[in-house]
Amino acid sequence: MIYRPFGKTGKSVSVIGMGGMRFKKEDYAQGDYTRAVAVVHKAHEMGINYFDTAPGYCDDTSEKIYGEAFKTMDRSTYYVSTKCGLWNARTAKEGRKMIDQSLERLGVGTIDFYNMWSVKTLDDYREYLKKGGVYEGALEAQREGLISHICFTTHLNGEDIAKVAHDDIFEAVTLGYNAINFAYRQKGIDACHDAGLGIVTMNPLGGGIIPAHPDYFSFLKQGDSSLAVSALRFILSQNKATLAIPGFSTVEEVQESVLAAQDLQPVPDGYLDDMAAHLTSELNSLCTTCSYCDSCPEEVPIPKLLDSYNMHILSGGDDQQMFARMKNHWGVDPELAAKCIACGQCEPLCTQKLPIIERLEYIANASRH
Repeated sequence: MIYRPFGKTGKSVSVIGMGGMRFKKEDYAQGDYTRAVAVVHKAHEMGINYFDTAPGYCDDTSEKIYGEAFKTMDRSTYYVSTKCGLWNARTAKEGRKMIDQSLERLGVGTIDFYNMWSVKTLDDYREYLKKGGVYEGALEAQREGLISHICFTTHLNGEDIAKVAHDDIFEAVTLGYNAINFAYRQKGIDACHDAGLGIVTMNPLGGGIIPAHPDYFSFLKQGDSSLAVSALRFILSQNKATLAIPGFSTVEEVQESVLAAQDLQPVPDGYLDDMAAHLTSELNSLCTTCSYCDSCPEEVPIPKLLDSYNMHILSGGDDQQMFARMKNHWGVDPELAAKCIACGQCEPLCTQKLPIIERLEYIANASRH
């Protein structure tokens, strides 16, 4: 494993971290976390020392799974990152309750990296920083030794990320960056690097889109490496991102991903321009199935339908591939999209600012033909 300095925090982290959002439901739904814990332990055994989670992940069990795994892990050998969103808390007092909850679930005395979660607009940023707000509560917890470093996660555009980065409020950032969208996110990662922040790249495999479409993303392939490993190396070999945090569901996924940390070579001049030539602007709007939108009052299965809409994009408009994805992968009826009442509840929750209602309307109309 390769370790890099994490910005100005004084800590070194593994270039491959572990995201805690992809545990299999069958591995935690009954309250027995044995198999999920085994994935965490394998990651730690293979040199991963950065573990990311959040309240709400995996039906609000991710922090608990990590807490169970940490019971038998030497505390000096790993770092844990968790979060608080504006939907969790708006005030310092409410934020402190979230911190205390995470500490209890994780079974640790200190959270290494605590994130203001999902800053999608500069208004979100200001809301976190307002007098008596969540950031103020995190600062107080930091003074008490309950938090080591205060960070943020974001889906802002590059220009706005630069504004936040150079305000010198946070020590690290987690942002979406991968071989699908890098051409549209490069300004953000460059700004954070210039500001000396530790940089965590989430969704490094595009929410699984990249390895699931080997023909489309074959331009990423490096030698005999798998497409997943090649996609991770694409990020890490640039030396601007500190680490990538794919989400692991199995021990085998851990074993494959850590291969990306072997024999990393710096990219040649012009490499990113060559890669960008393979992209289209629509690829920045592929759904990564983060499922933040999955709270529809009409019980429309939005993440499953939008994941299937990816096939409409990737196939150049072949609706049959989109419907096949719904039927064969998700087992959902495309006509469920017609249940959407356009209430607008989902779109503010989307970290990628996708036109969810418009896409549901398209699916509903296409299903009638």
